[in-house]
Amino acid sequence: MDVFVLYLFIATATPLFLWTESKKMAIMQMPFIAVIWLYAILHMTNADLSPMMHTMFISIFVANVIFAHIAAVLIFAGPYFKKKKLEKDSIID
Repeated sequence: MDVFVLYLFIATATPLFLWTESKKMAIMQMPFIAVIWLYAILHMTNADLSPMMHTMFISIFVANVIFAHIAAVLIFAGPYFKKKKLEKDSIID
């Protein structure tokens, strides 16, 4: 649970970092973060969650992790690959 809570705080701050690069991606990630916070609150209050609810929340958590990694690659590695492609194209011309 400690790793989950740590990731929860990191994921909550992620849209702030994405906002300058891609507002669309930051907004798309917010519902995932809201659901993860809901799960954390329900888990901490010892709510009786069914196995289906646990599966759904963990699936959303995994989807958020995947989304965050895809966003990081697109935002941080994308410009690098575009620059390399432009350099390659300019050398060929």
